[in-house]
Amino acid sequence: MVKLKVAFASLLFALSMQAMAAVQVTNKHIFVLYPGVDSVFGSYIFMVTNDGTQPERLSFPVMLPTETIDFQAQEGLAPNELNLGQDGGLTIDKTFPPGDTLITIGFKVPAEVGTGRMTLKAAQAFESIGMFVFEGKFQISGPGLDIRRNVDFSGRTYDTYTLNKGEGGKTYEVELQNIPEGRGRLWTIGWVAAVALLLIAAALAWFSRPQLPQGAEDTL
Repeated sequence: MVKLKVAFASLLFALSMQAMAAVQVTNKHIFVLYPGVDSVFGSYIFMVTNDGTQPERLSFPVMLPTETIDFQAQEGLAPNELNLGQDGGLTIDKTFPPGDTLITIGFKVPAEVGTGRMTLKAAQAFESIGMFVFEGKFQISGPGLDIRRNVDFSGRTYDTYTLNKGEGGKTYEVELQNIPEGRGRLWTIGWVAAVALLLIAAALAWFSRPQLPQGAEDTL
């Protein structure tokens, strides 16, 4: 896992453009995604560049999926540097040393009957968001995706899905398909079958009820 993080860090170093301000988030982002049962686990990887000579403090929103149900600060962050804002989104507040700092945040999004969703709101314009899916374990669909299959990276094979040239303030949504299922579908089928049986029983009871002889109603 350490070797893999180093490889993705090298990729970000190679892709990221030089920062114009003293300290800022670079414009290349990577999501590495792994399937769970009725869920998808991921690592969000990006860099912050400080091209000054002194440490600089920066506070900014994190582009985690809005569907995130669990998260954890990983590489480059102390737990108190990743905070939940009043709007429910996450914010990083950290002092960055000169040079490049790699940031990794682990997260989890839910899936139901084999399908999940990731909604990403870009706080700033980006050059690319790359989503790496290990060995084609599931698929991603959405508008504007550049899709490549069986990409060899750091000794492993990935399918990559890339959003290019994104606008700040815009929301991007992708669908996760063929996620391993737990018992959710069985419960759904069971409830549907139970409701159907109740309806059939009610119909049988109605149509098989005893019929009063003609005119008997007037004598009651």
